[in-house]
Amino acid sequence: MKTMYSMLTVLTVCLLVGCATTFKPWSLSEVQEGMERSEVIRLLGEPDYVVNKNGSEYLYYSYQEEMSTVADVTLESPEGLERRIDEFNRKIREYKYEVVLVDGKLINYKELQN
Repeated sequence: MKTMYSMLTVLTVCLLVGCATTFKPWSLSEVQEGMERSEVIRLLGEPDYVVNKNGSEYLYYSYQEEMSTVADVTLESPEGLERRIDEFNRKIREYKYEVVLVDGKLINYKELQN
């Protein structure tokens, strides 16, 4: 049982680290129309990916809400561990954002629908 608990702890930490991001959606309130690309990157961090299309540059960011607690887990079998990991994965929600730049200046940003 102690081994199962240790294994669950390690898996939980790995999952949480995998969800870590430097982008925080509330930072969007600090960006303003006309800001230079470098200022936007300084405030929001490096984007997940960038797309150049029709003279515009689109910066894409994502943010994952992390589950607040998984400490009350009691496991009796490996199947129980798999079930709890599946439950944990389903409770993480991802938000995606698009930031639009034209001529290196911010013109718009929005949350994308999942």
